[in-house]
Amino acid sequence: MQLPEAARQIAAGIAAALVFLGLFFGLQLVWWIALVGAVGVFAAALLIIDRKPEATEEMVVDGVSRAELTGAINAITEASKRMRQIALSASGDDKTEFQRMASLFEAIRGHHIKDPRDYRHTRRFIRHDLPRIVDTAERYVELNKKATGGNRDRVQSLGDRIRSFTPVLEKIDQACLENDFMALEVQVEVLGDQLESR
Repeated sequence: MQLPEAARQIAAGIAAALVFLGLFFGLQLVWWIALVGAVGVFAAALLIIDRKPEATEEMVVDGVSRAELTGAINAITEASKRMRQIALSASGDDKTEFQRMASLFEAIRGHHIKDPRDYRHTRRFIRHDLPRIVDTAERYVELNKKATGGNRDRVQSLGDRIRSFTPVLEKIDQACLENDFMALEVQVEVLGDQLESR
């Protein structure tokens, strides 16, 4: 479902208001619990309802405007720079892992520059997950430097979970590459058919 930005915000707001009213008056929950539920519904609605491009927007490919693509490429570039800085502050395996993550960010960025269609599949990742990965890694490195005693085990556990992000990034990189292969295969097949028909 796609709606213009203003209608998207209104639809999400109406859904959140209805949930709040239902939880507060219907189920008679405490107001702050109802509010948390409503905020969750608002955020989920914004994730579900895609923004419909404005008539004046320049479209790079179907469903992707030039402004969106530029914003995505800038966001990935910034995430990569920050992850390289985090890697400089990290030590041991963490340093290597964060450098690998930064390289994967750069590879994903390269895919988007070469083929803007990739953004259609990574939009939610770039908007929501990418900044959280970088923020989490940054906080982890800071905590790792300060942790002592029993907190070392907790930090180690957090590090294991953060390092598990790398296979996810590898899958995104491969998905973008697969999209490029599919496009090339279709193009070669069409050209082959055209050449045979001559």
